[in-house]
Amino acid sequence: MFYTKIIKELRKKTDEVILFHSATGKDSICLCDLLSKNFNKVVCVFMYIVKGLDYENRYINYALKKYRNIEFIQVPHYALNSFIKHGYLGIKKDVNIEANKISKIDKLIRKKYKIDYSVYGFKKNDGITRRLMLNQLKEGISHNTKKAYPLMDLKNENVLMYISDNNLIPPFNYSKTKPSSGCDISQPEYLSYIKNKYPEDLRKIYNQFPLCEAILFRYENKTE
Repeated sequence: MFYTKIIKELRKKTDEVILFHSATGKDSICLCDLLSKNFNKVVCVFMYIVKGLDYENRYINYALKKYRNIEFIQVPHYALNSFIKHGYLGIKKDVNIEANKISKIDKLIRKKYKIDYSVYGFKKNDGITRRLMLNQLKEGISHNTKKAYPLMDLKNENVLMYISDNNLIPPFNYSKTKPSSGCDISQPEYLSYIKNKYPEDLRKIYNQFPLCEAILFRYENKTE
């Protein structure tokens, strides 16, 4: 189903939506533009791994300046609790911390803003699990959970074409050989890119995940 039809169906249900926005990713950039043109208010939820990274804030500030009917709220990524529980990459450990889920964050934000519907950038070509889930939706909307997936039938090239055709900010990409997925703190290529382009951000990453320094050291010195 084409994304415009899904958005049209969603607009019949509500004039305000929540968008889980990665800040730097192509699907989020595309969706933010689409939703801002069709809804009175869009609350963008950015889940951070490391708070206050300049390169991510650059994208957030771009969106805030471009679209007058959106707002951003920043919350810890649901995976952070698991990282803390296991002391992942040297983060300060707390075995008593409770697990978190995106559904829990979604529920809290809906309650706070009194908005019923949430929008996600999931696509069928993201993987077999996503495809199986999205194939069950007839209109790109789960009316039971009140979650919508306007991009479900698009391919990555379709999303990139939309971004280009509408002169939007290009998505963040740290590697020419593989797709990036935001704040990839375990990937040496990501850490190397951040070191060269955003050294202050690298220091913030090291402060929270000190073992990332060893990952980058091994990568730069080929000691693996």
